[in-house]
Amino acid sequence: MKRFIPTILLVVVCIGAFWYASSQNFFQEKKEEPKSLVVLKQEDVQSLSVQTEEQQVELARNGSGWDMKKPAAAPINANQADSWLDALGLITSAKLVEDQPSDVAKYGLDKPVAAYEVQLKDGSKKGLKVGTALPIQGFSYVQVEGSSAVYQVSDQSLSGLNKAPVDFADTSPFKFENDKVQSVKVTWKGQSWTLAKTDKDKVAAEASWKLGDKELKGADANPLLDSLIFLHSAALPEPAAQKPAAGGELKVELVMSVDGKDTTQVYEGKLDQDQVWLAKQGGSWAYQLTTADIQKLADAYAGKPAQPAS
Repeated sequence: MKRFIPTILLVVVCIGAFWYASSQNFFQEKKEEPKSLVVLKQEDVQSLSVQTEEQQVELARNGSGWDMKKPAAAPINANQADSWLDALGLITSAKLVEDQPSDVAKYGLDKPVAAYEVQLKDGSKKGLKVGTALPIQGFSYVQVEGSSAVYQVSDQSLSGLNKAPVDFADTSPFKFENDKVQSVKVTWKGQSWTLAKTDKDKVAAEASWKLGDKELKGADANPLLDSLIFLHSAALPEPAAQKPAAGGELKVELVMSVDGKDTTQVYEGKLDQDQVWLAKQGGSWAYQLTTADIQKLADAYAGKPAQPAS
């Protein structure tokens, strides 16, 4: 038995050493803490740029919001621009790939597939360049503006930056508060339907309404008003002067109560194959809507049941 004691002691020592090494993560690669790659204050940003192989988008701040400089002028949804800046500030690295690369071409960063950049009040720039994909699925090589280091970044987080021009645009032609609406008249291809509030001093949800001769409660009228607000263009709006809409097949007349006085807003739309270009009289922009969406709107005001999605 005595001759086995050294062997037993050796086994115990090895087990103890292995346990200690495991507890200290000696056999595991040390995991890096996520690192924010772009730190900025939104109020300091004066312009932003999205450049990919397919397109380029440039926005610049004005006194009250944003202007689109490229690819063309368009009305901007400021919330979308702010959300993009939030997404840029949330990009973190999963891992530092190489601190001082001698050849960035092997990461595809000599000809980036995408570049995201902002310019600040002091004239400095911050941003990211995106190279090729890693062998690990779901990650790409990324370099920070002004730094040589190459990082591993998840494609999911980068997707929040890859926006088309229309993603920044205000694509809704109708903007109004339901409670201020007194009546809506929709004319489409020669037929007209009118929704009118009969309790003029009540909010939309509590008022009684008429759709033609049919009595409606506020709960039934509100979805008809919302159907106008929910219309949006899938394309970049264009200057109204370039897309004349007067005298077209679609006309929407909104009577609004503003400061105790009734005012009328008129929108007109003209067919262009399977699209309708809609513009407000006196407005700056024309919006491309589908005939399918306009027909759905007309059917709702005609009191027809909604058709199931095909």
